[in-house]
Amino acid sequence: MFEQTVKQAGYKMTRPRRVILDFLSESHHPGSAQEIHERVSGIDLVSVYRALALFEEIGIVQREDVAGTARYYLANSQHHHITCTKCGCSQCVPCRHQFKSIKGFKNINHQLTLTGLCSKCVK
Repeated sequence: MFEQTVKQAGYKMTRPRRVILDFLSESHHPGSAQEIHERVSGIDLVSVYRALALFEEIGIVQREDVAGTARYYLANSQHHHITCTKCGCSQCVPCRHQFKSIKGFKNINHQLTLTGLCSKCVK
């Protein structure tokens, strides 16, 4: 599905893009460009950044800034994450905000940072 979106946007599905898409589709947590680079083989960091920027531009990757680091996740629509301040685990939180109809603006994004202690760390 995401590969088709890349092709419909007029871009080729290169090996680095496919590898990064595969990694993101298997990941259960948002990852930074550096983390993605460290976990996929044979792709330089610049290519990771370029692919993520393209995916974000065409709307298949969302970006969250967590503690000053951009983290990316594969999704057709924006949602949020809550992150445990002790162990770092995260969980998806649905987003119910709709900002598509603000007059004079396009490609509207927003961020919400949620942190707390997970049930394991509360004990």
